[in-house]
Amino acid sequence: MVRFGVGTRRFLGGVLLAVFWAGVPGCQKTISEQARVAARDQDPSLPCGEDEVREYVCDDLLPLTSSRPAPEPFDNCPGAIDTRPGAYKPIGRVAGFDQPFTEYQRQREHVKPGHSCCYSWCAKAQVADPSKAAPLACRDAYGIEERFCMRELEGGTSEPGPSPYDRCPMALKPPEQSAFSAPTSVLIDVAKTNERRQNTKLPECCYGWCSKIPAQTVLRSHPKTK
Repeated sequence: MVRFGVGTRRFLGGVLLAVFWAGVPGCQKTISEQARVAARDQDPSLPCGEDEVREYVCDDLLPLTSSRPAPEPFDNCPGAIDTRPGAYKPIGRVAGFDQPFTEYQRQREHVKPGHSCCYSWCAKAQVADPSKAAPLACRDAYGIEERFCMRELEGGTSEPGPSPYDRCPMALKPPEQSAFSAPTSVLIDVAKTNERRQNTKLPECCYGWCSKIPAQTVLRSHPKTK
């Protein structure tokens, strides 16, 4: 009979335990998610995956020097910052310097030369069931048309919209903070998407729906008094 030392037995036990947990579907998913978050924190420039949206923030009030600067000629910008509140929950905690969006933003700034530093990260978009989408148009007096736009999904989506907007989900749940009322599902608004793209020159996806204002919140005019 072969006898193993204590160190060898512990090593083999660890291997068997890892194999066991890797075979459990829920644990596989947890390990995979943790690995993806760690990878994004190490390299925030990694492409976003399926059903993940890239979100952005630009800042003018950053230190002029950094121990880890962005590439020249943007070395006055830190190479990374913490993620900021966005439309959806970020994947990871680090936002990487985004050179293309920084260049875009600096060209749009009124005071030349622009000096904004822009950063981006990936967040999980809430793709929804198109069959449960809220109405696009308002048909009553208490309706208010709402809209939410976001960048098209670079990693594609599990529920693509019509071509050429197939990197936009056909339907999604808009973030709660983006609107007066956020239904569980809203459809892509092709007309608004096309208009937005023409105005911003960015590949964005826009969604529209009708929110109903509660009657008690509507301000009523007071009768005239002499």
